[in-house]
Amino acid sequence: MDFSAEEIDFLSDLFKSDQKPALPHEPMLTMQSSVPVSIAQLLSNANLTLLAEVAHYQLWFPLHLKINSSGTITPTLSAPEVIDTKGTQRSWRWSHLNIKSQGFCIESISSTGVFLKPTGKHKNLSKVQHVEFTLPNKESVSMDIEPVRQSKHGLAAKIKHIHTGKEQLRAYLFAEHQRQYANLYQHVQLTNYIS
Repeated sequence: MDFSAEEIDFLSDLFKSDQKPALPHEPMLTMQSSVPVSIAQLLSNANLTLLAEVAHYQLWFPLHLKINSSGTITPTLSAPEVIDTKGTQRSWRWSHLNIKSQGFCIESISSTGVFLKPTGKHKNLSKVQHVEFTLPNKESVSMDIEPVRQSKHGLAAKIKHIHTGKEQLRAYLFAEHQRQYANLYQHVQLTNYIS
């Protein structure tokens, strides 16, 4: 992997010492109980994920590192993105939701797209549309969708941007996956914190 000049300069600055180098005849030992500020900023802004595999599903957990005032790092996991590696069951897409939103009924949803059925005669989408709805678990979601294809059965659209409810949608889809495939999770224990 090649780094740009800006990236190399940034990394060099992170590890640059503010002190003058000690002379060879002056042995010096220092101990630090907290994370340096420059490293703390890097860690707290990092976009990390952990991969877990359950049967033929990959669970990609967002990992957030929180650093308190004493410099202690606390890793926290969020609900994962569920990927079916065989691509056969599309278990990450849930059907028959019957969520009503602005002249449409959301019949299925995933983290990347929705399938809408118009509740009126004249509902055709030809450009990006903003939709808001409440999931069956009472969490609100607000997103922009773009039509991909349309038929007499409804409209398939991809999610362009989720304004609010991104983590709630991912948590809902993961909970549904756990519920439908409970047998896969019998001997798996998932927690919010890594020890």
